[in-house]
Amino acid sequence: MAFLMLAIGIVFNACTKDPCKDLICKNNGICRDGRCRCALGYEGPYCETKMYEKYIGAWDGTYRCDGLLPEATTVIIAPEAQANRISIYNIFAQNKALLATVDVDKVEIESQTIDNITYRGHGYIDNKYLTIYIEEKDNSNGNLFACVYNATKFINP
Repeated sequence: MAFLMLAIGIVFNACTKDPCKDLICKNNGICRDGRCRCALGYEGPYCETKMYEKYIGAWDGTYRCDGLLPEATTVIIAPEAQANRISIYNIFAQNKALLATVDVDKVEIESQTIDNITYRGHGYIDNKYLTIYIEEKDNSNGNLFACVYNATKFINP
């Protein structure tokens, strides 16, 4: 009887198709149940896309702090070495990069100090639109500003 059960189990499992057999996941992604599970910083059906790619480029928009009049600015977002890291240039005319981490459609600016001003924030991307909420604290006088940057990605026609 045990032999019969073992034989049936082998035959049944031999007929079960491996859903990952023909699926190739890139960038250290792993196939589970017929779908790629991507490594940190990658996305797409085959983990073929770096998460930061949709953020990279020039963004035309305005930032507004604490209800003041909005100011127009063009921000440049550049890739970092890791597939989930970006540099954000010129959001407050600081002429230095704010480093950020992306997670699909979200961006997180970890706390960092540039020229005695501490920045931190978060935001999101929706297709060609970007919104970032940032706190800017002047460490010399303690002034804290809550700002929002809204922009549209510049796309060559």
